Amino acid sequence: MRAAIGRALVVAPCVLACLAASAVGRPPGEVIAAPPALAAQEAVLIESDTGATVYATHAQREVAIASTTKMMTAYVTLQHEPLNKKLVERPYVAGPGESLAGLVPGDRYSVADMLRAMLLPSGNDVAHTLAIDVGGTIPHFIGEMNAAATTLGLDHTHFSTPVGLDTPGNYSTARDLAKLAQVLEGDRFFARVVREQIAYLPGGIVVRNRNELLGTYPFVVGVKDGHTADAGWCLVGAARWHGVHLVSVVLGEPAESDSFDDTLGLLRYGLSLYHRVRVALAGHTYLVIPANGGAQQVPLVAAQSAAVVVERGVSFDIQFADVPQALEGPVVAGVAEAEMVVTENGRQVLSVPLVTQSAIPAPPVPTGSTLPGTGATTLALFPGV
Repeated sequence: MRAAIGRALVVAPCVLACLAASAVGRPPGEVIAAPPALAAQEAVLIESDTGATVYATHAQREVAIASTTKMMTAYVTLQHEPLNKKLVERPYVAGPGESLAGLVPGDRYSVADMLRAMLLPSGNDVAHTLAIDVGGTIPHFIGEMNAAATTLGLDHTHFSTPVGLDTPGNYSTARDLAKLAQVLEGDRFFARVVREQIAYLPGGIVVRNRNELLGTYPFVVGVKDGHTADAGWCLVGAARWHGVHLVSVVLGEPAESDSFDDTLGLLRYGLSLYHRVRVALAGHTYLVIPANGGAQQVPLVAAQSAAVVVERGVSFDIQFADVPQALEGPVVAGVAEAEMVVTENGRQVLSVPLVTQSAIPAPPVPTGSTLPGTGATTLALFPGV
């Protein structure tokens, strides 16, 4: 049993102590006061945990996207095929200057190896094969790509090729590509592959990632590049640094070096703005509640550790909600009796259950007498009288 007092705007000293010591990591470089000047025609930078748009320029303009198209080719493949399934590499007639992975037509490769061959060196030959082997026909596979775009809410995206060559009707926006990258980064296999610098495939085939930022900057973790005459140089980037996760997109770059420079500048800028702060530690006592008429004091502890990603210098509040005035047993250990609520500018960003650290036994049976014919017990409110 509990007597609740509702939401209490209380910050206990132990919480403040946790916050004071909980900023994790430092940004890779000094705090950057302003976003970099970009050569990109369209760009966006998103902080994934908060969903905040850190920077945007023409982020909703529909443009050609070159081989960043292959992110959706990978997404549809991952949705339809297991990674260990073997597929047959198809013949592919490449035009001048096309990116190829060099898989041998007629040979069989796992879906995992085919995705590596498509994503790292941007193999057009492999994208062509996946469209046929996964979709049955290229038109059917493209239909699956567009259906997935609709499902994911990519409202300014349309596909007409699984490869990414300049094709009428194949376009997206910086913001839609960032949204797709965020979804794909949630897939463990995809996230691991796009940060690989080199992969060794069957038959002695070696493929290398075209993203020159990988390995040079430890916080860069992906994602996909592209280039065509219509699209210019494109790069979808991602960074992870001590709990902060960013996704960037730059499109319409005049040179490949510009795509790397602009991506690096955006990611560094974002990492300088955000940090991860621990607000709860599993098993730590945050409140103490009287139980059984004050005969026992029961600690309420955090059910789990929790952290929030916030912009540096932005304050937030911690409230204890639904706090009981007192508890009465029997109550087992681990029962949620209150809640820690974290709000930023009045918006709830996190909640953590506070649970009983130990069991509460049933209170002692009071002494008294039974009134005749009623079965009720009169409590000995004044012992000895």
